[in-house]
Amino acid sequence: MKLKKFSKFVDSLLPHEVLLLERCAQFQDVDRIEIFETVRHNVLTNAKKKAFSLSCDKRKYSHMMNWMQARLDEHCTDNYYESLNYFDNKIKTDALSSEEERILLKLIKNYEPHHFHFIRFYEVVKNYLNFLLVRVRLNDYELINKFVHNYHDDYIRSKNIGDRMTQATSDIVTDYHSGRLTQNSLKWSPWLERLFRDESIDGFNRYQTLILLSYLALLKNDLLEPAIGYYDQLEAKLKDGSYYSRKLLLNFYGNRQLILMKLHKYDQALYYGRLSISEQGHDYIMYLNNYCFNLLKLERAKEALQLLKDALPFARQMSNKYNKSLFISSLVKCYNDNGQFKNARQYAENQLVQYEKDILEHNWNKFFRTYLETLLHLGDYKHAKKTIKRYGLLDRESAELKAYAGFPYFKWFMTLIDFKQGNINGVRFRKLILREREHLTHSQNIRPSESVMVLLEDALKE
Repeated sequence: MKLKKFSKFVDSLLPHEVLLLERCAQFQDVDRIEIFETVRHNVLTNAKKKAFSLSCDKRKYSHMMNWMQARLDEHCTDNYYESLNYFDNKIKTDALSSEEERILLKLIKNYEPHHFHFIRFYEVVKNYLNFLLVRVRLNDYELINKFVHNYHDDYIRSKNIGDRMTQATSDIVTDYHSGRLTQNSLKWSPWLERLFRDESIDGFNRYQTLILLSYLALLKNDLLEPAIGYYDQLEAKLKDGSYYSRKLLLNFYGNRQLILMKLHKYDQALYYGRLSISEQGHDYIMYLNNYCFNLLKLERAKEALQLLKDALPFARQMSNKYNKSLFISSLVKCYNDNGQFKNARQYAENQLVQYEKDILEHNWNKFFRTYLETLLHLGDYKHAKKTIKRYGLLDRESAELKAYAGFPYFKWFMTLIDFKQGNINGVRFRKLILREREHLTHSQNIRPSESVMVLLEDALKE
């Protein structure tokens, strides 16, 4: 395939990267203008992809690819942070060269307020000031001292916000992990909303604010629409490169997908979910789990199963126990939704042997609910009952439901087993399930799992 390397590079570009490049583009050459217009069309539109012109000099494609990568590298906040650490290390070890000082001075002279990594930048400049003073080098002292003095209050404020953000994160993530909203996390909502609207704070703190507001929205439905508005507002910072890094973009897409899914806008969510799994980074499995769940909602179970199976080698090497256990549950569910119950059982039991401790510690509810659905579909009521008792799932569920409202799925599964084993009749079975379902639906405004309800209804038909 001609232009294979260039085409592969273009296919890897994210929409906001192209929008950022468009702001930088000032081409005069007709061929380069045509090449970039094709790039823009292929990445930013849903229309049929255009072929790149083969009449253009091939060296121009190579130059264009190098130009695009260089512009992205220049704007990347992760690269900027690494360079700050590099300069700081050189300063502290008295190894800063004349050329490196020239580059650092240029960064200080060209500094624009509210930079994404302002806190780290200020700390490096302050260390550089001490570096100059100790060596009695007063040539650049006035410039550096003025910077440290002018931005001192902003630095103190950003540090204080960061410290408070740590406590907010602890409270909100604790609630998010447990799946229930308490006053511990809800109390932070007004402060976070004010903070997000304040464009005078550093970019890192402001983006952290967006993440925490997203967690709150996923726990409280009336915060979902405002959360989408926050994502819309932040797009300008992504387009102009102020908040750009590839890792941050993937996170932006992945989180936006979750908000849209919660709003039941699954088609819109899928667009962002697909972007979030563009590369296998640190959070790839987390984004993939969410994307595949979205596919299941759209009844695209075959596609979801293939994606998870393809990701198995990556998932096996993953050290994050929470995401690993979630991946296991997702793959079992995908097998179930494809009617491959024997494969689901084999995989679930194999993983339970290897990672029992991790599963019981993280996402035990999701795993065992999905695994029990597998066993019940296979008609192995004896083993299902044994599993519920062995892992104390009824007691675990009872304790969890005292803390927040939810459906007693394991209790329902045990009732189904009793029905199938002839311990209760069909009328009583149906009455028990319907009574609890109707009560929770009306009193808590929540809906039970469709797959569980189908399983229960099918049991009565047999």
